[in-house]
Amino acid sequence: MTAHDPALPDHLASLRGQWIEGIAVDADRTRLVTSRGAVLHGPAEPGGASWIGGDGLSKDDGRLLGAVVTATTLAPEGVLTLVLADADGNDPLLVAIRAPWVLALPRGAGLAARADGRIDVREGSGPVHATAEAMGAWTESEPCAVERAVLEAAEDDWVSPGDVVSALLRAGVSTDEEIARQGIAVLSRLLARGDLEAGWIEEEGFRPAEGAPADVIEHVATVWHALAGIGRRPGPGQIAWFRIPESAGGSDSAGDPDGVGVSAGF
Repeated sequence: MTAHDPALPDHLASLRGQWIEGIAVDADRTRLVTSRGAVLHGPAEPGGASWIGGDGLSKDDGRLLGAVVTATTLAPEGVLTLVLADADGNDPLLVAIRAPWVLALPRGAGLAARADGRIDVREGSGPVHATAEAMGAWTESEPCAVERAVLEAAEDDWVSPGDVVSALLRAGVSTDEEIARQGIAVLSRLLARGDLEAGWIEEEGFRPAEGAPADVIEHVATVWHALAGIGRRPGPGQIAWFRIPESAGGSDSAGDPDGVGVSAGF
């Protein structure tokens, strides 16, 4: 498809309001991961004082981590520019990725800019992780030792994917690939069975996610998979927070988990 495809502006607009969760820089290629698991992969374009690009962009750049995408622009030659705002309200930062680049979006959607600036558009094809077959298997599963350890931790406080990583490490899982694969599976089973519910933290306490379990699992798996793709393990406050449902004795209030105050919704 071409840049005239009606899905193009929708795909770009979906980035707005997301923040940067991870950054990797390899040779002349940059990979950005957003809070909903979008992955932008391409060469950064140097620019002026408000621009971050070229040699000015580094692995897990502190200027970008947590910065929110407020706008996007696409130039005729295929340069995609993200306008970012940080939490301190400083001047906007601009990150430009020149063609060729690839933007992978949740549920199989995406964009790709060719070297000549032409844009290919791919529509989403439905759940990639939380398929009906997978949901059925997860719902009927029995808790494993790692899942029981996560539930034990959740009896005292809210938990995050970082707690799952810690439980896997204690169980002897050591490679990043296996931690990602098993971590996604652990949270998927816990959520599908209703042992945990996902949400985020506001000043009033824990706010459960409003989506169906399959949608929540798809989000969790998508973001974790995207972070794993740049060699990152999710930590406290990333992806989502989790608690035992109130119907099973969970609480909507707890201490400040791992020093992280508020985690916005997904």
